[in-house]
Amino acid sequence: MADEKLTPKQRRFCEEYLKSGNATEAAKKAGYKETSCRVIAAENLSKPAISAYIKRRLDEQEAAQVADSNEILKFYTAVMRGEVKDQLGMDASLSDRLKAGDSLMKRYAAASDRNRTTMEKLDSMLKEFQDAVKSETT
Repeated sequence: MADEKLTPKQRRFCEEYLKSGNATEAAKKAGYKETSCRVIAAENLSKPAISAYIKRRLDEQEAAQVADSNEILKFYTAVMRGEVKDQLGMDASLSDRLKAGDSLMKRYAAASDRNRTTMEKLDSMLKEFQDAVKSETT
């Protein structure tokens, strides 16, 4: 990985830059000389390994902020099972639990439809392939 090429000071620079967004301040906090922080900061940001590390960390942070499909399914499941309380600490109402169950079933049905469509396409391709092989052998 690109971050394997980073020195400990460069890694600290990256982490401080991710916190503040200020390259000069990040260079100071990473331990670079006060008199050369501005120049070092600009140089560091232009280095491919450092910019790749920063980009990867930003992508990781962004991904952590957005729920993935598995997390959403777990939430719907927890609501359906009555494991999630509302803002007042009350159990989810029966209608909310039913809606969560309905949402889960819609997602499973959509996935099932996609799988069915994919299988139909694969079956069609296989039949075409088998027909092609038969026509070549005859």
